Amino acid sequence: MHITPKRFALGWTVLVALAGSLYGVGPTIAHENPRDGIPRRSRLESQQGPPSPAFWELQPTQVDAMLLPIPDSDDSRYLHLHEYFSDLHCTAELMVEQTIPKHVGKNLMCVLPGKNAEQILVVARYDHHWESDGWSEAVALPILYNALRAQPREHTFVLVALRGSAGEKELFVNLRKNNQPTVKAIVVLDRLGMGHPRFHAESSKLLESEAAFAARIQGISVPMNEPVSGSVSCNAALFLTNRIPSILIHSAYAPKVSAPAFRKEFDFVAYYLCRIDAKLAVLTNPLTH
Repeated sequence: MHITPKRFALGWTVLVALAGSLYGVGPTIAHENPRDGIPRRSRLESQQGPPSPAFWELQPTQVDAMLLPIPDSDDSRYLHLHEYFSDLHCTAELMVEQTIPKHVGKNLMCVLPGKNAEQILVVARYDHHWESDGWSEAVALPILYNALRAQPREHTFVLVALRGSAGEKELFVNLRKNNQPTVKAIVVLDRLGMGHPRFHAESSKLLESEAAFAARIQGISVPMNEPVSGSVSCNAALFLTNRIPSILIHSAYAPKVSAPAFRKEFDFVAYYLCRIDAKLAVLTNPLTH
């Protein structure tokens, strides 16, 4: 049965009542609670170690219900994403619905304020496009928004669900306007959970090297900087033509989305975003370092 916004909100309320169900991402070691099976940090780790760079408040079954089955229309996808963002702590003040001229659809953005106004954009299309269903990468956005709240961020993160190529164009038209915050990096997500993860970085040594580092830490062995395939080329223009340090994270092709593979890739992406947030904060020119 497909999870509806109402069912998700109810499930979220029940989950919040279960104190301490945080899942560590990155260097934090997860432990199993024998009563409920929810991974969490031990009390000793909480007292002695640094805070988790990210966390996962959702149980795997809840994530799976968000991921599958896929909503059958782009309008339905938008409504689900709006509800998921709201349930995962993106308040009305931090949510932006960006209209697209001459288009019935909208882009949906959630802002996670950081210590400074410089931004890291995490973007994904939520429409049907090419061979991808356009949904697994979009569902990752609200979950990532929640995960990144685990501790204060150096940069302001903006997570953006795009309505097709028209949504892409509108996003970058607005970025080029005067008095807009500087965008330090763009992380493009596509086809998560459909096979082994792949990466393509364009003109950014830092984004490429941090992806390799994060992959090794997560136990993922993947080729780096491989050519962009036709199945994801619809996203290529998003970052190849705008002179902003960018990386595309996507899956190798598989017939359908796998929930376990999606959760594994989510762990990688969350850890990676925490890494580049810290690294970009100490660099003045990420293109040359």
